[in-house]
Amino acid sequence: MSTTPSAPVLRGSGGAVLRHEDDALTLRRGDEEIRIPLQAVRNVIPDRRAVTVELRVPAGRTPLTHRIGGVSEAAADLFAMGVGAALAALPEPDPSFDGASLVTTRSVRTPGPSLSIGEKAKHYTWQLIAFGPGLVTLILTCMLSIMHGDAGMLILAVPMGIVTVLFNAASVAATDGTLRMWRLPRRVITVMAVRTSPDGEPGRYEYTDPSGQTHSYDRNTHASQIEISYHPGRPGHPVDIHPPATRVAATIGTLLLWAVTAGLIFVAMMAATE
Repeated sequence: MSTTPSAPVLRGSGGAVLRHEDDALTLRRGDEEIRIPLQAVRNVIPDRRAVTVELRVPAGRTPLTHRIGGVSEAAADLFAMGVGAALAALPEPDPSFDGASLVTTRSVRTPGPSLSIGEKAKHYTWQLIAFGPGLVTLILTCMLSIMHGDAGMLILAVPMGIVTVLFNAASVAATDGTLRMWRLPRRVITVMAVRTSPDGEPGRYEYTDPSGQTHSYDRNTHASQIEISYHPGRPGHPVDIHPPATRVAATIGTLLLWAVTAGLIFVAMMAATE
């Protein structure tokens, strides 16, 4: 029975993650993932809260390295010990071997979704609802003020119209978010997202869709895992699961925003037509 400890997953600053998986190390930073086969590694060097992966290079050349900082000091030592044991079991390569030739880099960036005609129509409809009423109110109140020759009303109409546009846009954004909160958990895929950010930093979580693409999701929580849902056609746009009380509160807040928007439009039009 082996007494060699398993190499832990190192989570460093900036959301960087270093793993030892089977016969390779994987280092992920942002939207980039670097895969380093163990045959390409000469040494793994812990340095307090940092770990350096040193690649094999032909004799006489300066070693290439990959470094991750901001990790747990205890985890760094354990990681180096576990990987070192795996390296010791590998045969010694030829002195002219270049480990960098085995290293691969891939992007894990989520591609932008391709929208159908119906989705595009829905998108433009939401934009029209978001800015249409507020902009129409702004334009009409300004025109009526000019027609009446009321400079004071014009000075008042411009900022009121801008505020109306902003409330209008906020109401639509809140409506879209609230509808997603109610619909997605019932109609689409729900998965567990695993925390990848280190303790003390904002919560960043990752999940993998059925195609194997990895996506990131930020949420201000310290849980090790959270449930999220996404539409199969847009896996990179998730929403986390909220309890019914939160959904009801969001719905009430959205209705209040619409009430304020309607009130601003009514007051602006009444003032301009007097």
